[in-house]
Amino acid sequence: MSLKSQIESDFLTAYKNRDDLKVSILRMMKSAIKNAEISAKADLSDDEIVKILRREAKQREEAIVEFEKGGRSDLTEGNRKEIAVIDEYLPAQIDSDQIQKVIDETVLEINPSGPADFGRVIGAVMKKLAGQADGNTVSTLVKKALEQKQK
Repeated sequence: MSLKSQIESDFLTAYKNRDDLKVSILRMMKSAIKNAEISAKADLSDDEIVKILRREAKQREEAIVEFEKGGRSDLTEGNRKEIAVIDEYLPAQIDSDQIQKVIDETVLEINPSGPADFGRVIGAVMKKLAGQADGNTVSTLVKKALEQKQK
């Protein structure tokens, strides 16, 4: 079953069960997918849908940071619940050790001269990880690896 079909099925189930929170979030996810399909003028693959869902989750994470700065804990809790529902449809994230292993392999392949080659290295690493890791985490680990290589 495709990811889009799974979201649609879960939406109908949540609607029948009167799970308002899940219905709302799944409706938002369906809308984001539909808008992207309209823009692309084609059906989206599961990988493209995962990118959309990651973007939606990231927007909520950024909102949480801002709400915490403003002391709005009531709004942070709602966004955390939304992220939890979105995460159900995203592939599992790999841990830092596995990310570091991919970075080490990529550094050996590319043989960067130092931090100036950050773009090349992170591009190759993110392509290998294909959405299985948070970009901020990868960026931090790549910077450390390049700094260590320069020493």
